[in-house]
Amino acid sequence: MNHRAIAEQLITSLGKTLNLAELKLDDVTHSCVLLFDENIVLNIEFDGNGGQLILSAYLDELPGESTDRVMREMMIANLYWHRTDGATLGLEELTGGIILADRRPIAVLDESGFEKWVEGFVNQTERWKKRLPEIAAGTEEPLTAPAHPMAGQDGAAIFG
Repeated sequence: MNHRAIAEQLITSLGKTLNLAELKLDDVTHSCVLLFDENIVLNIEFDGNGGQLILSAYLDELPGESTDRVMREMMIANLYWHRTDGATLGLEELTGGIILADRRPIAVLDESGFEKWVEGFVNQTERWKKRLPEIAAGTEEPLTAPAHPMAGQDGAAIFG
């Protein structure tokens, strides 16, 4: 089965789980959009050239006055993907929008794994949509987890 057909099957299965029987990839954009809790817009895109599915969500605009604080937290979170559950926080250049994105090869996804991945991504989106304004305002609670599982430990480590 080709990657597009597998992607369609995964999307259809997710649609059934969400009681959205008509959920499918658009023939032109190769994507579909889901709305969760009236404020989380999840974009699911099929990348045929890479044989992968891409999840992305707009989180917020980069604030004008606390840019350094927000960018620093995003960089810390992106290091080894430890505070994003494998996704990446990025900045859309033209709009200043903060985007959470993740991708997975079609070959490693099955229906159950795809649904778990989407659920985890939506949970991370919700978490970051709440956390970003707190970071900008300087009112966020410090995270108790180290920046990386090896942080603060003596000895060398190789990450690869």
